[in-house]
Amino acid sequence: MTQLKVMIVEDELITAEAIAILLKKLNYNPIVIVSSGEEAISKIKNLNLDLVLMDIILSGTMDGIEAAAIITSNYNIPIIFITAYSDKKTLNRAKLSEPYGYIVKPITNEDDLLPTIELAMYNHQVKNKLKKGHEKFEQIKQLVQPDKNILPSQVKNLLEKTNYLEQANEDIDPMLEIDVFGEKINLVEWLKSFSNPERFLLLEIVKSQPLKLDEIQMCIGKSQSTSSHHIKQLEKTGLIKGWKSGKYIYYSINKPKIMEFVQLWENWIKNLSS
Repeated sequence: MTQLKVMIVEDELITAEAIAILLKKLNYNPIVIVSSGEEAISKIKNLNLDLVLMDIILSGTMDGIEAAAIITSNYNIPIIFITAYSDKKTLNRAKLSEPYGYIVKPITNEDDLLPTIELAMYNHQVKNKLKKGHEKFEQIKQLVQPDKNILPSQVKNLLEKTNYLEQANEDIDPMLEIDVFGEKINLVEWLKSFSNPERFLLLEIVKSQPLKLDEIQMCIGKSQSTSSHHIKQLEKTGLIKGWKSGKYIYYSINKPKIMEFVQLWENWIKNLSS
């Protein structure tokens, strides 16, 4: 397993070195120790970091919250605050820089670090997957978005007044339905199942192992009702399947049906262009 490369931003050298020792015990790599926000910003661009542990009160003109805000806006690196200050005012300021965690000093052993770091890295991974889901969503949207420059004026006016997919669904052409494993699947409904990028992330996380609703909810960072809605939309078009085991319902990707659908979809496109 690759070691996490960590920057420690702490102006008390003894404290910084003690944290570095604890990180090594956890098999993390404290790659650099800096004492100010300015130094952290100047060095971070040349380091391939996985995590920053940032004290809030630092030497220099910039505190840790200001430094964290600059790093967050320019680099895709999670930041955890380490500080002796846990008052509400400081916490509210810290939230503005979107940190991944908050550890109150003194840090006496590795158990003070481990849960927060592991959760931060997990949340960072989920956030990156969600970002990729948004990118995939934009790609799909470009594919299904009609080129208005080549459409008749009356069609342009219709598209400007209504949502294209919703309008198309009002008068469904039977030819848009194809048979997948003995079930009728509507192509418009299938495209609409990708109308939210969070569903790409949902498909990614159930691809490797079955998950319960609460686990899916935690992974995509949405409410139970929103997560349940996404699941129902994906179930409707057969992209995922659910089954009951004990008192829980588990969901996983329905790979055979997806592969069959993709093949039929490709054939349908070929027939259109022939």
